[in-house]
Amino acid sequence: MAISSFLGSLVNDPCLFSQVNYHNATSASRVKPKCEDYVKTAASSVLGSDFKFKSPTPASVNESTGLAIYDELTKILPGRSSQSMFFWRKLGRPFASMLEAAEFPIALQVYFLTFVYARVLGMMGPVESNGPASYMTFDGSPVELSWVIPSNVEPGDNTCRQVRFAIEPIDPRSGKLLRGFEVLKYLTSPKGSLGLVKCDKGVLDWSMITEQFLYSDTDDDKSKRFFVGFDFSRSGKIVLKAYYIPCARQPSDLSISRKASGMRLWDVDYKPLRSLLMTLDPTLMKSLNMMISYAEESNMLYKPRLQILSMDCVSNEANRLKMYCRPSRGVSWHDARHAFTLAGRLDCPKMERVLTRLETLWNLLFPFAHSQSNCDLDEGLRLRYANCDDTCYRRSADHPTGGLLYYYSLVPGSGMILPKVYLPVSRYCANDLVIAEALEKFYTIDGRGRHDHGWVAKEVSAAYNHRFLHEKAGIHTYVTFALKKNYKWEITSYFSPEVWESS
Repeated sequence: MAISSFLGSLVNDPCLFSQVNYHNATSASRVKPKCEDYVKTAASSVLGSDFKFKSPTPASVNESTGLAIYDELTKILPGRSSQSMFFWRKLGRPFASMLEAAEFPIALQVYFLTFVYARVLGMMGPVESNGPASYMTFDGSPVELSWVIPSNVEPGDNTCRQVRFAIEPIDPRSGKLLRGFEVLKYLTSPKGSLGLVKCDKGVLDWSMITEQFLYSDTDDDKSKRFFVGFDFSRSGKIVLKAYYIPCARQPSDLSISRKASGMRLWDVDYKPLRSLLMTLDPTLMKSLNMMISYAEESNMLYKPRLQILSMDCVSNEANRLKMYCRPSRGVSWHDARHAFTLAGRLDCPKMERVLTRLETLWNLLFPFAHSQSNCDLDEGLRLRYANCDDTCYRRSADHPTGGLLYYYSLVPGSGMILPKVYLPVSRYCANDLVIAEALEKFYTIDGRGRHDHGWVAKEVSAAYNHRFLHEKAGIHTYVTFALKKNYKWEITSYFSPEVWESS
């Protein structure tokens, strides 16, 4: 499938995308820059030997952030447009800080930041005071960053930390959403990948099939929402992730067969997914049938409503299908435990040990809705907005980031479902400092504490320094707890750079 002329004109615009002769690029894995201008040398290996860097000016030399790699790239990378430079500051800087905190090798920091500059910023949408209407974050930022601090590492060891981010691809010229599969095709092409994106044969099979399943030619393009994730590996490769939000159900859908209409946003009947899974991998059916059983037996207000279908852009045998679901009601610890175990379907002695960890995290983040109390998160939210008018509370409660979010990961050949719960800390916690302190307490209890008190808050505030953490919540969007294979577990912190905040 060729890149559409619409996307083609965007990526060929030199004001938004770096025009690179990728045939002249050096294999990034072979470059071990040791010379004085190692940053430029490493960036050249990504952009090509004939790429025109700019000469540092006195003004650019003085604009130091304290992030050596980011500052050096800022000096030498041409400022293509006000849009690209705006998002270079808003995304590039916090991303650089997270790579540095995770102790990525210097060469990889240069490669990944250069890739973001050349291939991601041009899809970040227009620079507007109110921002595009992105559902990725409560504040409308079209990007969400995250890091994982693994549970099996020694205290203070940052070299296993994973760094990722996802964007909602938006055309900066028109503000229109970009089509998912066309974006993926570009990013996995030689021109779009710059030799860094993992683009083995078949990596887009699942995404292509899923997009065709979810969307029809009669669906409005404005309702075909798509996110693309970037997982940055210490091998030097970037793995893409595709996220598809189904279209909202319309009255006209009633006259269309379920097979033709696929799945719609907030659907609770998962049987139509059987045709999709039979095409992706029939071994997923056992897990799907467990999900169907859970959904059918749940009370209507507590049924898992479908919000996103997602997959990695990897080989079919290594892939997984993730179903993101958000019930209409149910925001207590009991509700979280009930949904995380699929109403007991996943219960076993090993799962109990995992749930004990999740309960500890819950109580640290939400002490006002303690697991042993009768209070839920919504009651805590009402108390938080006790001095506000009703409009303020309703805006928070009705936003798509309200309530508890889950994803259920279906892995081919396993017959299991691996759940993950998204705790919406931006909606229910007082401010970002409280969230950082709660996470540090959890890491300490879990044996991953550090001697430097306040290290979580310091790292978050270093990456997101546009305001103080104690001012409000919003930089942390979610803290998630996921069940992994062999009953391991994993915590991920998600962040919004709050791009429309003044800096």
